[in-house]
Amino acid sequence: MTFPFVLLDDSTDLIIGHCTDIVGLDGTVINLEEGYHQLIMKHFVFSHEFQQYILQKKEPLSRYAYVGILNKDDHTIGNYGFFIHDTIKYHKLGFPTLASDLKLNVSIHRLISAQELQIWDQWRTALPSELNQWANYDENGRRAWLSVVKSHNNMNIATEIVDNTTDIKEDQAKTFQMDGTYITSYASFFCALGEAMNGPGGYYGSDFNSFIDCTYGGFGANAPFTLMWANHQVARSYLDTKAWQRETDWMRAENERLGEGDFEVELGNRPLYDAIIENLERQGIAVILQ
Repeated sequence: MTFPFVLLDDSTDLIIGHCTDIVGLDGTVINLEEGYHQLIMKHFVFSHEFQQYILQKKEPLSRYAYVGILNKDDHTIGNYGFFIHDTIKYHKLGFPTLASDLKLNVSIHRLISAQELQIWDQWRTALPSELNQWANYDENGRRAWLSVVKSHNNMNIATEIVDNTTDIKEDQAKTFQMDGTYITSYASFFCALGEAMNGPGGYYGSDFNSFIDCTYGGFGANAPFTLMWANHQVARSYLDTKAWQRETDWMRAENERLGEGDFEVELGNRPLYDAIIENLERQGIAVILQ
């Protein structure tokens, strides 16, 4: 059987097991009694190596773990971390001998939408080979695409190496071309910027803070450089103060669904388009509007 998901132990890098589907990544399943989110790993099979480890160490299941997204070649192309709170002692109870649904009480750090999982299904077959594939999605779909891009490019490789990608090397080019035809929201700007810097499905930040980190190296190019922004008028038209407020409201709603407190964001007291230009230029990026 080919499994689309793998569960990885953070501390040992062992594969805990595999499953056919996961219910609850979107935060909709909650253990009200304990106050945790709950994940249901369908048809879960524990790995022999993890079983032997638990039998030897006599540890409970409680630990930090990752769900890995597997492609058709069983390579991990993305992952999501969470803490498992369950203290089940399988070394005393024994492990299931057949595939069964595994329910876990967890603390998750971000929610995975249905659209995000649909995009992963496409990436399982083949990674993006053309620019602007994200442009076919609506605003929430573009957020989902950006989340997939971020996870794929920033994941901490645990037990496997992705054969279809190479380590990002510092690009010596100092001029990059960005297609602004479809930049109509906060997320779509970072989708377009990532592809301008690193090609189809490329990543160069998912918000202002992570973008700033990227300019210091490790993500394809160090600032300073020149960004040729084609069709910039689209963004100028769409990215007003309302677009910025809409994104802030969405982020706050996501935080609330996670049960986390409010957070600080840059004050959207001017058009989002102007703030983007300011952030680019502040990092030493010369923006040529076309």
